[in-house]
Amino acid sequence: MFVNTELLEFIRMKNPLSSVVEKYEVIEKDCCKCPFCHSKTNSLNLFHDEIYTCFHCGESGDVFGFVSKIEKISFAETVQKMAKLSGIYTLEELKQQNVFRFWDRFLILCEHYHISADYIVREYSSDLTKEYLLRLKYSKEEPDTAPLENIMQLKYDVSKEFWNTAPEHIMEHLTAERKENE
Repeated sequence: MFVNTELLEFIRMKNPLSSVVEKYEVIEKDCCKCPFCHSKTNSLNLFHDEIYTCFHCGESGDVFGFVSKIEKISFAETVQKMAKLSGIYTLEELKQQNVFRFWDRFLILCEHYHISADYIVREYSSDLTKEYLLRLKYSKEEPDTAPLENIMQLKYDVSKEFWNTAPEHIMEHLTAERKENE
């Protein structure tokens, strides 16, 4: 299974450690009983909602390590399970199902106009947050595309029709649009 750090980051955003641990133990002030060593005291500590450590048995890790250990499944199975529960496409799903997303349209548009997608993301970072961009790339739910659509319309005069063009007709649409502007 191929996983990139961006996908892992989005799964972490959608699954804060405290909300995952709370399914198994009651958390009080970032501490709870350790579900691994079954200590009678609150020896499992959560740090910044990202890392856990048990000061009784020494077990520690992140949200993926916690789920993997408690469910007794591999890292790959953990990523798949957490992605599915969060409504996130894995890279395999995107490839196998040949999903054509808004993000793919955006990349084609950038390539057609010789624009760096990273440049647009950096230039409009106050409007296009990391979570918003990850949602565009990986969410199974239809994300709100208006912020990026508006930026592309204002800055590069990209028509609203482009975003609704069928995938197989995108290049025809762009070519026709370019001829109109000449």
